[in-house]
Amino acid sequence: MMFIDSLYLDINVCLDWRSIMLVYPIKTRIITEKDNILDVLLESLTLADMEILDNDIITIAETPLGTTEGRIVKLSDIKVSKEAAKLAKRYELIPEIAQLIIQEADEILGGIPHVILTIKNNTLMANAGIDKSNAPPGYASLLPLNPRASAERLRAEVKKRTGKTIGVMIIDSRTQPLRLGNIGMALGVAGFKPVADDRGRKDLFGNVLRITRRAVADNLASACTAVIGESNESIPAALIRDAPAEFVDESFDSSEMWIPPTECMYMAIFNQWRQGNTS
Repeated sequence: MMFIDSLYLDINVCLDWRSIMLVYPIKTRIITEKDNILDVLLESLTLADMEILDNDIITIAETPLGTTEGRIVKLSDIKVSKEAAKLAKRYELIPEIAQLIIQEADEILGGIPHVILTIKNNTLMANAGIDKSNAPPGYASLLPLNPRASAERLRAEVKKRTGKTIGVMIIDSRTQPLRLGNIGMALGVAGFKPVADDRGRKDLFGNVLRITRRAVADNLASACTAVIGESNESIPAALIRDAPAEFVDESFDSSEMWIPPTECMYMAIFNQWRQGNTS
């Protein structure tokens, strides 16, 4: 017993248990256009004997949310323009998908076979967020119209129905330049600050940080992406507990997580490279 007590004390000296963040996957039935997504999530949490606590963060993938918000389109209903037909031929896309990309993207930058790089809502993303995965056959999903408003609405509904004050985040997946695989990206946030500004703080050796800002929401989104999955897991959401976030009674969209292209290392250098190749 003395050994066990001593080991327990030693562990607590080494680790601050308050800093441990937990991410719980929320497994659900298949979500349809007729569903209220919060009904489905609360039902699943109840079945898992989970209770929402103050300062939890509920993270929801954009496709199931968009499904319940009417952001599923039937491809046979899409009229393909000449521009879309050319784009589809050039990048080996389904013509209807190419048409949706033209309609949804703020800017089209270029592409490779089967994917077009676009800017939408101040964010680099493939195909303007249009996706055929986890959509019924013959359909495609579009991004939610206003992820910030969706996060705000769901946060208010949770407060009304459970009495708990939480954070809500709408997320999507993305790729990083020259990195294999997807990570998470926050589209809309309510209840906590999505970016922590460390500029002006000092590091371990007294050096003043000049440019460091931590992408809190994106980092949390990546943690959730690890448990949500991208295929047939039927896990459209996750619950984060004890997140290292600053909770506030505000909401945020991509403009709060955005850096202008001229200040972005990737975009600025890519633009220089593109100009050099076309001169």
